[in-house]
Amino acid sequence: MSPIIPPDDSLLPKWLSSRLNVDAPLEPGEPLYQALYEPLYTNDPDDPIQLIFQDIAFNEVQSLNFISGFRGSGKTTELFRLRKQLQDDDYFVAYANALDYVLPSEPVDISDFLIVLAGSFSDSLADQLEVDPVKESWWTRIVHYLTKTKVDLEGFDVKVGGKAAGADVGLNFKTSLKQVPSFRQKLREKMAPRLGELRNEVQKFFVDAIKLAKKKSKTEKNVVLIFDQLEQLRDALGDKAPVADSVTSLIGNHREDLQIPSVHCVYTVPPWLKFKLPGLPTRLLYNVKLCNNDDDRTRNGAGWTTMRNIVERRFTADGMRRFFGDVGPHGASPLADQLIRFSGGHFRDLLRLLRETLLRSRKLPITREIMNSAIVNLRASFLPIPVKNAFWLNEIGAKRDSLLKDTSAESIRQMTLFLDTHCVMIHRNGNEWYDVHPIIREEIEEIVKREQPAPQAPAST
Repeated sequence: MSPIIPPDDSLLPKWLSSRLNVDAPLEPGEPLYQALYEPLYTNDPDDPIQLIFQDIAFNEVQSLNFISGFRGSGKTTELFRLRKQLQDDDYFVAYANALDYVLPSEPVDISDFLIVLAGSFSDSLADQLEVDPVKESWWTRIVHYLTKTKVDLEGFDVKVGGKAAGADVGLNFKTSLKQVPSFRQKLREKMAPRLGELRNEVQKFFVDAIKLAKKKSKTEKNVVLIFDQLEQLRDALGDKAPVADSVTSLIGNHREDLQIPSVHCVYTVPPWLKFKLPGLPTRLLYNVKLCNNDDDRTRNGAGWTTMRNIVERRFTADGMRRFFGDVGPHGASPLADQLIRFSGGHFRDLLRLLRETLLRSRKLPITREIMNSAIVNLRASFLPIPVKNAFWLNEIGAKRDSLLKDTSAESIRQMTLFLDTHCVMIHRNGNEWYDVHPIIREEIEEIVKREQPAPQAPAST
């Protein structure tokens, strides 16, 4: 990705395309990174990353934090910010992507989750500190444990001969655990009566791994484990919710296992968990506030500044002028501002809108018709909306609440879908509140108006 903007307008859209990657998380300090909590690190009492950092700093030995955000909320980018801040403060930080170890459509069990936790830390240790994977790897160690305790897993050879064989069989175990459901189920059955033993093995590994991490990274502070993407575990459409139930059980019934002794643990969890486990202390990433929680949805200046900064970082000041035409002070542009308004404060939707204008641009600056076409395209991805859902969404927009009627699997799945698809957005103006995405607000109102039962005529006398 070239940082130098091309002088030729015909090359500008292609140059911008590489800067509008919707899914790529960013590290703090990268040119495209824009802090969503202003100003960065200071004066924002609701910055979830700063709150987690402070909790780790105050609890010197160990801590347990949960952080949540709907899909595309910038959660991984913000966790990278946490990692950078911790590393700058002399912590050794192990970062793990849960999807490297578990399948998002499969239920999770405490036994294989403990194995995965130790394995993810082991992998991070090897990557960052060049630890000998044969001598120190958890995957080799767990296979040795299974062999020593004569745990027989049909279809998996746990015989370990030389060092090379140990490394190979450890890798085989790790791959089978993720990719072979029958192997994972057999392992759960074998480990269920041995859960206490497994806990001890995991904790002994962490004791050794922590000593090694602190020695090699030359720090006296206890280590941090950030376990990301756990919120991506989700059920397929249907009446049952085995994945959601398993995640709820894991967090609700095994919190003592999630707190690894002498480790600061940070887990991402699904937004819907707040409905299933009310009272669970969770830091939530909110949408950027473009409006206030009042009848007229009055403009929130700070939120608009943040979103304009996102656009200008991607386009540069010169690129905005050439692409959008009229640009005023502080990055204000009639066309760019309209895209910001219809993003609803969701920066991934903003990037999608900007990218759609790129794909449609034939000459610069773009026209209002190009902008409108991009908005229509994004709106189409939200449609059609079933009538039943439209009534629920309309109530959310009117009352600014989730209006979750019960904690049944069906209700929570539907609310999760609202959040994941961005139909519903979560904001914070002091208190947490909900609203309908502005790109579908008028469509929702039209459906409700059309489907409302006609008023009954008064009976004649």
